[in-house]
Amino acid sequence: MIMLIPIIFILVGFILLIWSADLLVDNASCLADKLGVSAFMIGVLIIGFGTSAPEMFVSAMAALENKGNLALGNALGSNITNIGLVLGSAALVKSISVSRSTALIDIPAVIITGIIAILLVLDGILSHLDGIILLVILAGYLLWTSKCSNDVDLVECANDGSQDQQKSNDSKEKSALIAFGLTVLSIILLVVASRMLVHGAVAIATILNINELLIGLTIVAIGTSLPELAAAVAAARKGEHQMIIGNIIGSNVFNTLGVLGITGAIRATEINLSALTRDFPMMFFFSILMLIFALTKGRLSRPEGAILLVGYIVYICYLVVTAIE
Repeated sequence: MIMLIPIIFILVGFILLIWSADLLVDNASCLADKLGVSAFMIGVLIIGFGTSAPEMFVSAMAALENKGNLALGNALGSNITNIGLVLGSAALVKSISVSRSTALIDIPAVIITGIIAILLVLDGILSHLDGIILLVILAGYLLWTSKCSNDVDLVECANDGSQDQQKSNDSKEKSALIAFGLTVLSIILLVVASRMLVHGAVAIATILNINELLIGLTIVAIGTSLPELAAAVAAARKGEHQMIIGNIIGSNVFNTLGVLGITGAIRATEINLSALTRDFPMMFFFSILMLIFALTKGRLSRPEGAILLVGYIVYICYLVVTAIE
């Protein structure tokens, strides 16, 4: 009986997660059609940044409580999870096409922002100035993306004309304002659903007397990326390839520049050595893998998705083993 409520939380959260992810993809696609912008841009600016909002709030609160390394771990862990778990899982559902400009410009932008971040903290401190620099770069990235990303999907649109026509016909029934409102609502529902799942899972783990650290490294770590995961899998099923890539790129850039920038701007933080020797290199490893896979055949295949997912599982297992030791 004591486990009934946590189980209900998990079941309701899971159902709400699936439904809200489908709602998000449908309305984000409609919004892109109404505004005449690319699905990639919607993925970056709305889905990517929107689903990363929880990480921003968690990191801001952590910085205010003088727990800046928690914020740093949150940002780096989310970036690794986005590529290994989210993108890997989406590619397993359906092979993902990647436009040439995305492979040559946008994915390298993720790597470059990561390099900038690690160069700023090589002295062992995420200072106020470092945070302000990262936030200024984020503002510049937003301006650049809004001007340049409309042409990202030209090739995809040419190849998927019938699908775009269907989307256009479906979107005629909605105004841009309604589509935007439903998109925002679905992002909020995604976050609520993920929190319900995490709350239920943590409650059951606590009842079963499972180690708190293991709960944090597994249930909570994956739970914070559930909105991105659900949105990516739903987009993969619906063939919205550029929306998936935009989601990953937008989320990772926001985590690196926005989350770390806000953390540094609020409070200077001494960087944990393991972040420099383990987590930053692991983030670069997954980012470079994503770039290589995108450049080889212009798509992320199912085997490549499996490689990303297995790599992520190995990383999580390593964290758990070292934590136990």
